[in-house]
Amino acid sequence: MNVLIVNTLYYPQGGAPQYGLMLARLLSGAGHNPIPFAMKTPHDLPTPYSKYFVSFIDFKEELRKRSPKSFFKVLSRIFHFSEAAEKIDSLLSDVQVDIVHLNNFLHHISLSIIEPIKKRRIPIVWSLHDHILVCPNTNLYNDKLGEPCDLCRNSLKRLVLPPVKRCKKGSFGASLMASLEALYIATKKPALIPKFFIAPSHFLVRKHAEMGFDTTRFVVVPNPVDTKFFTPHPEPGNYALYFGRLSAEKGLEHMIKAFAMLGKYELVIAGDGPMRAELEKLSETLAAPVRFVGRLVGEKLRELIYRSRMVILPSVCFDNAPLMVLEGMASAKPILASNIGGIPELVTDDVGILFEPGRAEGIADAVAKLWNDERKLITMGNNARRRVEENHSPEVHLVKILELYRMAAGGNG
Repeated sequence: MNVLIVNTLYYPQGGAPQYGLMLARLLSGAGHNPIPFAMKTPHDLPTPYSKYFVSFIDFKEELRKRSPKSFFKVLSRIFHFSEAAEKIDSLLSDVQVDIVHLNNFLHHISLSIIEPIKKRRIPIVWSLHDHILVCPNTNLYNDKLGEPCDLCRNSLKRLVLPPVKRCKKGSFGASLMASLEALYIATKKPALIPKFFIAPSHFLVRKHAEMGFDTTRFVVVPNPVDTKFFTPHPEPGNYALYFGRLSAEKGLEHMIKAFAMLGKYELVIAGDGPMRAELEKLSETLAAPVRFVGRLVGEKLRELIYRSRMVILPSVCFDNAPLMVLEGMASAKPILASNIGGIPELVTDDVGILFEPGRAEGIADAVAKLWNDERKLITMGNNARRRVEENHSPEVHLVKILELYRMAAGGNG
């Protein structure tokens, strides 16, 4: 089976591209042929299909120019990106494709690719990794206010509210662009595009339904984590760990304040992002026992996880199915996390502790409750590893995905 996997990026940057690459490995290992379609970047992995990739654009850099030409360039990319339609049409003319698997692609590649796929009657499945179909800011979060938001519950609100609220990056321009894209998406009737939407959590399905999206084609398939890359280390280390993006929606300032309250336990933060300098300053001001180690990947990151005592995710946004949680569980570490979004579907009381988002006291209480109970730390860690082996292994995931491919190809969607 030839499977066209569409993702904005073709290198391991972020959850959706990592998922696409893992899916490609799984399909290849099962005797299928994964074919990538993405945007060209200097970081792309080698592939004979790169000649079909669309040209690179940096939206942030274009909008920073504040010129009509740059604004039009961004708009044309979102509304009618003829290059994307031409490139995918060329690929589909040259290569027999049995099924198309869409991932995160809307901003940089756009819905312009759908018509060439549809005219060939190639079945489509679409994995949703965020809420872009119901939230112009994609993550149900108001960047300006720094709080969760689900006000855009119909197409009119998705057009009007973002520029009024300035919810995307606190910017009128960025928010207006997001609302215009939402309008364009709505005109394309996205609920009818794929045979199946693949949702990694029940929360995502519920939220789409609450916000007026037709979820009759939704199927929940939990995200995988490649357990072969993570060795279980249930023995407790000497520090708590956060790893990931350092941005406002992750609620990291509350975690730092919690460890400043506790005083005697060390917190390690691995990652980079727009809030790094601010968080480092906060940590210094509070004399919090926090160590920043920068962005780590591969074996260096895994070793950091293995030596930790627990993994903490203090999100204040509607996190859907965070990879950080799954990788911590695969390493046999207890998870302390916010009771928000899809996180409670992963973190039950046998593998960790949930706390209310945005409250440093709640984080501190959870850490203090678990830190010195080594037996419970080990038990939770072993339970966590067992959970991902049973529900999130690549093998289990592939079986479910292939079944959806067969159903889509057979016209049962």
